[in-house]
Formats: sequence, C-alpha cells, structure tokens
Amino acid sequence: MTSTPRLMRPLLLGAVVVALASASSGCSWFSHKSDYQKSAENRSLEVPPDLDLPNTSAATALPPAAGLGGAQAAAGPAVTLAESATDAYPKIGKALEGIEGVVINGRAEALGSYDVTYKGQSFLIRVQDSTGGSRLLALSPDGRILNSGPAADLMVAIKSKL
Repeated sequence: MTSTPRLMRPLLLGAVVVALASASSGCSWFSHKSDYQKSAENRSLEVPPDLDLPNTSAATALPPAAGLGGAQAAAGPAVTLAESATDAYPKIGKALEGIEGVVINGRAEALGSYDVTYKGQSFLIRVQDSTGGSRLLALSPDGRILNSGPAADLMVAIKSKL
C-alpha cells in the first residue's frame, strides 16, 4: 500500500499544475465576461455614412451677380482723388472736422484711416493710393466696403468739402 501514495503525489501535482495553467491562460471554463464588457457602450463606434464628412455642397457658392454694374459698383462708393494718399490724408481730416455730426474716434496716418462715428454708425474712412491718385473708402469694422446708409452719406459730404 505504500506504492499508492507515491503514485498519487505526482498525479496530484500534475493536476494542480494543469488547473493553474488553464486558469491563468484565460480558458473559457474559468473566465467570464463582466457586465461592463457586455454593455452596448463598449461596442466600437459606428458613424452613419452621411455624417463622416462635412457638407461641402455650398462651399464654392458665389454671391449673385445681379446689381453689380461694373468696377465702381463692386468697390462701393469710393471717392477718387487726384493727389496721393499721403497728400490727401490731412485734407480729409480737415473735411471730417468740418462736417456736422462726425465724431473722429481715432486716427492712423500710417494706414491712411480715420475711425469715425456718424449718424450712430461707427466705421473707418480710409484713403489709399490708386492709379493716377488715390481713392477714399468707407469700411465696416469687419473690413467690408460700405456703400449705403450713414457711410455713403458721409462720403458724399466729404467729396463736397474736398
């Protein structure tokens, strides 16, 4: 009977080694998925086909051309002057000072511009060199050329003063 316990030890040791190896290797007998691994939030993200790229259908849309009657209309109510922008800048300042209702908020001679308020609207009056002289423009705070409202009225008044 002494031979039976000797045979049992290696078999028992072998069984323990196999059990540990199976448990540590991820055998499906010993592993189970937890609730968070089964949840819908754990699935990979699926993006619908129409949402994977931005809509670019209107990316190159051009504004309508109706109402543009040549370069002058496209550029706004510019006033053309015979002298250079450097020579015209002080004359424009004197003209602005002589127009009732104009408030000069700031001057930038290097840029050839005056920051003005007229009839409740703030904008820039800017003179820039052009072919054969200079031209005077009214610009909105975001850089658009203003061709109506108080800015257009002021451009007419400046032209009459010059």
